[in-house]
Amino acid sequence: MSERALSLELNKNIHAKKASELSRNGILKNKRAFQCSDTNCRIDLTCTNWNKSGKKYFFTPSSKEELHILGCTAISTNEASEQYKKEADGAKSTIKKNGLIKMTESINKNTTDIKAKTEDLSANDNFINTNSSTTNKIRSESRQLYSIPSFVELYKDTAINNESQFILIDKSKISLNELFVKSKSTHFTNNKIRIFFGNALIKTASFGENMLQIEFLNSKLPKIYSNINKLSARPLTSKVLSYLDKNKYAFVYYRGKLIGNGTKFNSYNDKVYKDIFIK
Repeated sequence: MSERALSLELNKNIHAKKASELSRNGILKNKRAFQCSDTNCRIDLTCTNWNKSGKKYFFTPSSKEELHILGCTAISTNEASEQYKKEADGAKSTIKKNGLIKMTESINKNTTDIKAKTEDLSANDNFINTNSSTTNKIRSESRQLYSIPSFVELYKDTAINNESQFILIDKSKISLNELFVKSKSTHFTNNKIRIFFGNALIKTASFGENMLQIEFLNSKLPKIYSNINKLSARPLTSKVLSYLDKNKYAFVYYRGKLIGNGTKFNSYNDKVYKDIFIK
């Protein structure tokens, strides 16, 4: 639920309560003529309490199959949590059908599609384990998963077998136990996308304007660097200011891969802040 949205009829951002008021005055005609006010998101929204008074006014996604993009700045922390749970619940349904969960990069200026898809997978693809002829096709359900919290939800669900290989990254199929790596581990694999997690200190970086560094506690992992404003403006990382230079540990998840013989991180998405989750 978002309190503000872009009115396509007025071509400006307005509050949901104001939109409802204008609908009662006949100035706004269509409750679905709204889009997310985050310019990188812009999914279609619908205004509640249209043509009537109410106690709560907000905008909701017009389609149940579309989510705000990862890192959208226009949604509340509560709405973001509901969105990540919805994404994870869909993934659990696909897993129960022996389907594949495809890790997918954040989409800019587009919608996040969470529909399940049934597709033909070639029996000779390197992530399909079968003795069938290479000419055979396997019908399998697949579902895209974008956000770190959704993967965390799967990882912590005791009803899911974390050893089963149903996570697809590019064309490599791995398990949740392979995907999640504790920051205190003594062995790390280079050049493989993983979600690293553990307690970390968050400090202002010694270089660059408005930059911070995240350092895992008692870990050989390299530091993570990101922009303070970008992190604080997004639900996934909005808690960052309560830890910044406070000398207290935050529980951090980071998605990326180790490069340079383990001396540097390379994020999964195009921006580092999209791959950080502060629990």
